Amino acid sequence: MTLETLYQELQDLNPGEIETIHKLVQALKRTRVSPLAYIEEVMNFQAMGYDEQKNAYIHRMCITDELKNRYKILHGGITATFIDTAMGSTIFQMEGKDARVVTLDLNVHFLAPGQEGWLTSETQVIKKGKTTIILETKVFDEREKMIATASSTFFRLK
Repeated sequence: MTLETLYQELQDLNPGEIETIHKLVQALKRTRVSPLAYIEEVMNFQAMGYDEQKNAYIHRMCITDELKNRYKILHGGITATFIDTAMGSTIFQMEGKDARVVTLDLNVHFLAPGQEGWLTSETQVIKKGKTTIILETKVFDEREKMIATASSTFFRLK
């Protein structure tokens, strides 16, 4: 693909589609200087730190039109990605950026649709072992309605 070919592809886009392309390009450019992956940038993923009162690590993401499915609600795969990313971030915050873990399993229960605004996740560590770490996450919308819960096991790589 050349720049000229890309320009040709952009010619018949409507203003909303051009705005979407702009957001995606900006997310791609942010990955040059951010430790976050492209999809995390597209989600506007944010690690908010540890909340002692809730005994949980807090994360946020923004629901945008690009992340919605054909029913105009947050795509379930993006919800699961947000949860998995929040859980991984929790481990990095606990153990440092050099921690090497991968998801062994992820069980998500979708309770209500994510429709707009910011989602907040609360992740708690259930068990921290030598080879595995078990976590649970709850996801809330801006009205504090729980939209999903999840549990996961992460495996420590050597």
